[in-house]
Amino acid sequence: MKRLRYILISLFLLLQLESFSQLNHKHFITMGRIELSEENYSDAIYNFNKAIIAKPKDFEGYFLRGIAKYSLNDYIGSVEDFNKTLEIHPLYVRAYHYRGIANDRLGNYADAKKDYAKAITLDPYDAELHIAMGSTLLHLNEFEDAVASFDTAIIIKPDNAYAYINRGIAKRYLDRLDDAIDDLNKAVYYDFFNAEALVRRGIIQMERENYHDALLDFNKALKLDGDNSIIFFNRGTAYLNIGDTISALRDYERVNNLDERNALTYFNRALIYGQLEENDIALALFNKVIEINPQNIYGYFNRGILHYKMNDLDEAENDFTKVIELFPDFIDAWVNRSVIRYEKGDLKGAEADQLKSKEIINLVSSDDKAIDSIYKSYSNSIDYDKIIAFDSDFSNGDKGGKLAQFSSIDIKPFNNYIVGIVEVNSKDNSKNHFIDANLSYINENNNINGVQLTYILNDFSDNNHQSVLNDSIISLIEDKDLKTFLTALMNYEIHNYQHAEKYFNMLKNNDTFKVYSNINIASLQKDKAELILSSHSYNEPVSISNKKASDKRNISDVVKPDYQQALNTLTETAKKDKTNPFVWYNLGNVHLQMQEFHKAIDDYTLAIKYEKNLAEAYYNRGLTLLFLGEKELANSDLSKAGELGITEAYAVIKRFINN
Repeated sequence: MKRLRYILISLFLLLQLESFSQLNHKHFITMGRIELSEENYSDAIYNFNKAIIAKPKDFEGYFLRGIAKYSLNDYIGSVEDFNKTLEIHPLYVRAYHYRGIANDRLGNYADAKKDYAKAITLDPYDAELHIAMGSTLLHLNEFEDAVASFDTAIIIKPDNAYAYINRGIAKRYLDRLDDAIDDLNKAVYYDFFNAEALVRRGIIQMERENYHDALLDFNKALKLDGDNSIIFFNRGTAYLNIGDTISALRDYERVNNLDERNALTYFNRALIYGQLEENDIALALFNKVIEINPQNIYGYFNRGILHYKMNDLDEAENDFTKVIELFPDFIDAWVNRSVIRYEKGDLKGAEADQLKSKEIINLVSSDDKAIDSIYKSYSNSIDYDKIIAFDSDFSNGDKGGKLAQFSSIDIKPFNNYIVGIVEVNSKDNSKNHFIDANLSYINENNNINGVQLTYILNDFSDNNHQSVLNDSIISLIEDKDLKTFLTALMNYEIHNYQHAEKYFNMLKNNDTFKVYSNINIASLQKDKAELILSSHSYNEPVSISNKKASDKRNISDVVKPDYQQALNTLTETAKKDKTNPFVWYNLGNVHLQMQEFHKAIDDYTLAIKYEKNLAEAYYNRGLTLLFLGEKELANSDLSKAGELGITEAYAVIKRFINN
């Protein structure tokens, strides 16, 4: 009887747990949906993470998290979540649909087509699926097939404005401009408040040289979407074509106010100001173009012409030399540099440049295919886009200031973890704090007056750091070793490095505190090394920039901190405690700052092995991979970092991977 009663109680408790799990799952799904609808995508991911933990075999949490990641431009992360959705629910049409869209954004067009084909098989009467398929066919330049897909969508839903918009785009590429206008007219008819239809129609009107009709469309579009940079850009171009330079400049300036990194618009403005003889303004704008796109040949070439007009021959020569370095077969750069060298009295250099330009001209003149082969050799190069394309990521921006991928951040690795003190009831106690079994034992057996020991990110150098440790707390501690550790920690916080190191060293052989002391000593040694070198103009940690990965930025010419002490301490600690993730993470940071990138990656990998939720390890490894040019691997790591709560990761993905 007792046995039966025990089984019944166990079953009752199990049912209670399952019921509680279901309630948790529903709660977090609901909260995530609310955050999703309000475009708080990072918060939505946090809630969907909780829902997945509560009910890991339910597809909904993965699917919705995939939507949130996609909205943050994390296309690789979204595909992974849609994959998981389909593992659990292989017939879920929406997962195929959205995975297809994400694959399209990644350029995986064959995979996108397969996803849409599967979705259409499951639901052939969904017009949106046919529109999505047609859009991918557009990206593949399969315009006739794209038109057929949009035809099907229109048969299913004759009033779908986007089907007409996209069919109009396809017909435009087929040079059927009148038919394209007809489709866009229908799009506007069925959705008069659709700004995209008006913009698309305006662009085609410009191609037909109907600039006044184009302006009417752009003006209407701006009434519907007054902060859209691409509308201002196109209206500016329309004004330019009818000779209204002032209005064109005003619209281009509005673009750059909305998008400070739009190099194409800075370039257009520079050309106009150059024509207006406003040379100082033009020069400043060309400088901005080159700052954003430091490998773009047109920025240097046109700035070189401007420097020549301003009689600054040295700077003009430098600019044309840069063009030649980037694109050695650019004939005009050789010709212009020869002219400048002649005027500077460098007759030998001028003659050499003239001979080189004639050599290229003769090559092209003797064979019409030669010029094609020249450009083909460059177009096959990995850097071709960088020398001809301008950064012109037109977008509406983040009007509400909430979208993490549009945030303006200083992109650099996260600092070391240390063992520090936090308040037990701190609001941010769930983030970046880890407690192992030994720390848990210390906290439970010592009354540290409302605070606890935990692994935390070292922010002692941050001006916003607020200490929760003081003499009154330490005086209440009875355990001698804990008191020593807290005394060392307090000295570290106020940058009394010598005192802090002395107290930490007193515990280096203590079984309870030796690992924690070594971790903190190594972090202190790293801080000291960087502080000592600050007076030697070393103020740029390893960080990611828009420059190509092979650009070392004269690293060898910079005086670097001596990280050897920190490296030795962490290496010895890792030998004794091989499974401590924070030792490996900190070791990765030291190797990263020493520019030993592959060692850093190995260290971060071990940190993740022993603590799978260590978000900063994913983030720092992602930045390292990005610096080395491994974009796909970097994207995967940054996606995981974002999923674990580092919203800065989405800004990096937006700016450096999906730009």
